Amino acid sequence: MLLVACSLRRIAPLAQHHRRLFSSPAPSKKPSLIIRAWNSYSESLYKRPLTTKCTAAAIIFFTSDSATQYLMREDKDNEFEWDASRAISGAIFGIVATSYLHVWWNGLEIICERIMPVARSKIAHTAIKVFIDQALGAPLYIYMYYNITNFVQMAAAGDKAPLEAWNAVQKKANEMWWPTMLRHWQLWPVVHSFNFYYVPLHHRVLIQNLVLVGWSGYLSHLNNGGLLTPKDEVEVTVEVQRRTTVRKQQADLARKLSKK
Repeated sequence: MLLVACSLRRIAPLAQHHRRLFSSPAPSKKPSLIIRAWNSYSESLYKRPLTTKCTAAAIIFFTSDSATQYLMREDKDNEFEWDASRAISGAIFGIVATSYLHVWWNGLEIICERIMPVARSKIAHTAIKVFIDQALGAPLYIYMYYNITNFVQMAAAGDKAPLEAWNAVQKKANEMWWPTMLRHWQLWPVVHSFNFYYVPLHHRVLIQNLVLVGWSGYLSHLNNGGLLTPKDEVEVTVEVQRRTTVRKQQADLARKLSKK
């Protein structure tokens, strides 16, 4: 009996091994579409970081601008006319701006680490980073947006010489920059406080691009008539005052005639 028991003890592990070897493997659960897309994006971001970021930004700006054109069109009764040069100008800016942010944020990481190391205070490190980014990086970003998009659109139209178009672009960029920055600072310091504090460096452009789905469309709206420059505001105010004065004079004249 003792020999049988010892034999069984020796055979049992072999039997279990053969069952595992010849039994059909348990079906593995297939990752969801979102997980597969995220894994593909992360792998591409690791192998080709700048190309991946620029491609994503170009798609976002192109799609967002096209959607803005459709949603904000004035004549909604007639057939929608898509402005290709406007959407393409947004995509070109997305590539240029993402390349700029790729270099700027890497440099900003080094600068802020020297000023206030993360190990000393992560909150102070993040606050300094947001301040420098919004004081130096963001104004250049917005200024580039108006220069690049408007120049591409004017070049596509072909109704102005390059130098004349560039001068017109500079004038518009100078007028639009400050009102846009006032709107920019209402959103992006909050976004980047979260982004710089919680998100790893290589994924920060992704967070920015997700917010850009709405913000790029808003910028396109401002750039194409949705924002009054200080000069436009003065002209509109003068026109409103003129019309108010005319209506008042007409009302006074009507009362005088009615009394007669």
